Amino acid sequence: MKIKQWLYSKIFVRNMLATFGYRSAYSNTSGGFTPYFSYRLGNYQNDFYLYFQKEPFAIRYLNEIFNKLHEYQGFDIINYLEFHYNLYPEKADFLRFLQYEINDRLKKSGNRSRKLVTALDWVAEKQLVMKEQFQEKAQQEQQDLKQELEMGLHTIIQNAESKNASNIDQQVKILSEKLSMHIDQIMKTTENGLSELTNSFTTGNIELNNRNHEERIVQLLILLQEVQAPSSLQKGEQLFKKFSDTDIAAILKLHFAAFKDRKINTLQKRVGDKGEVLNYKNPKVQQLIQALEEFFYH
Repeated sequence: MKIKQWLYSKIFVRNMLATFGYRSAYSNTSGGFTPYFSYRLGNYQNDFYLYFQKEPFAIRYLNEIFNKLHEYQGFDIINYLEFHYNLYPEKADFLRFLQYEINDRLKKSGNRSRKLVTALDWVAEKQLVMKEQFQEKAQQEQQDLKQELEMGLHTIIQNAESKNASNIDQQVKILSEKLSMHIDQIMKTTENGLSELTNSFTTGNIELNNRNHEERIVQLLILLQEVQAPSSLQKGEQLFKKFSDTDIAAILKLHFAAFKDRKINTLQKRVGDKGEVLNYKNPKVQQLIQALEEFFYH
């Protein structure tokens, strides 16, 4: 057994090392990291690649990313980031990695490093571009669907005017199949786009101690969604102007670890199902509704 492994097996030693800042999850073993920034083995070259004489270990690799960044000024910082962003296949994953690393280093440094702030601005810009591209793609697919439906309906109307019943049935069937195919594609695009976007953003990672409480969490959000003022105060006005089942589904997916692997439409259906079986006559539910009402309006 290696000395480090032996030492870390002792809880007292682990606690002591942590107290004095010597405990680390990273080892001096080569590799063991995700190469978000491309690197080469060999002598240093005046380009955007990272260079190491031998296979680096994780901390050395991570530090070199930012040591290299600090070599550049102004727009060359952006060119450096763009170079590695274009090489790495999972764009949202790259942005998320960089966002967390930069934020961590800004906090550690105790000051707002100008070059790190520039890099963080670039991350925010890329996330915005990714969001706009997703919206444009969704809009284009909706426009294509609209045009195809219009053409199909036009053909059906022409057949109706010529009293060609067999052609009408055939066209309705074709149109129905196309509509179903387009809806499936739009749902897939939306789900993939949302996943890519949310992966690049900072989200929560709330974990329940007991997974049996998942249903109660969903129902709690439903009850919060329905909170309204007593009729004697504001004519039964609801607390939220807008708070849909889709919003609850998004909260669950983005911030609760147990729901992150579920699709938005699946979670939305689950919210609807839990709302339908919620027993409003249950004394505990009535007490909670009353407590929420009193909290917000008394």
